[in-house]
Amino acid sequence: MGVFSEIAMEEENEQEEINPFSLEHIPEEEAQEKEAFEDEEEQQAEADAAAEVLANLEEKSGSSLYQKKKEHEEKEAQRKAEWEAKRQAKLEAEQIAWENAVAMSDDELLTASLKRVGTDVERITRRNMKMCVTEYIQTRCLEDVDFARQVMHPRKNMINCFKYINRRAFEFVKQEMEDNEVKSSAEGYGSDIPDDLCYQWAEEYFLDMDAKEDKDKEEDFVPKPYYGGASSTKSSKNKKAPEKKPVKKAEPHKEEDVVSGQMSFIEQLPIMEVLAG
Repeated sequence: MGVFSEIAMEEENEQEEINPFSLEHIPEEEAQEKEAFEDEEEQQAEADAAAEVLANLEEKSGSSLYQKKKEHEEKEAQRKAEWEAKRQAKLEAEQIAWENAVAMSDDELLTASLKRVGTDVERITRRNMKMCVTEYIQTRCLEDVDFARQVMHPRKNMINCFKYINRRAFEFVKQEMEDNEVKSSAEGYGSDIPDDLCYQWAEEYFLDMDAKEDKDKEEDFVPKPYYGGASSTKSSKNKKAPEKKPVKKAEPHKEEDVVSGQMSFIEQLPIMEVLAG
């Protein structure tokens, strides 16, 4: 019975198919492709996050520039309002002084005009010129009450009168050089200006209500341009999103003579003997 039972067991074992023993193994190419795919997803997520951060920065920068420009415009409006108020107060003071001069009697006007001319002349250092022109203007005030009233205008003074004379003298010499075909040189050019011409220019100054010398430097309001934000805007435009890193493709794996994870027929013999056991 023992022999027959062993024979029967061997026949049953021969009839049963013996599946080859193998270990579960992921191919190396598939593992590398999976790792590369995960790296690409991570890099894409980082690029999207960087682009979102950059967009938020540009939005904040734009709102900041708008706020700075708005503050600049408000300051300019306030500065212009202060300038207009100051200018209006100055014009009103000039008008009051002019009305007071017009309302003076002839005697008061002559006294005030002579005094004013003398006070202005004390500030001038060119003694010879100032004395001659001053005496001429004072004489004209005594001769003509209307001229004395012009001398009392708030914008008129002897300082600007001599500036007017100097400007006219420069124009006179320049024209003389052109007429004589003389070119300017390092040695300079000398010319004599008649005294009567200087007196004439002095009188013309007091009669000219639109003289350049009487213009105030702040006569016109000059707005300040807005320069803020130019460099920051330019720099934000030049910013670029981070470049994606290239993903290296997995190199094809060379096939080996023996497949990894699968046992050969020789390796299976001990197991078959055990099963036959």
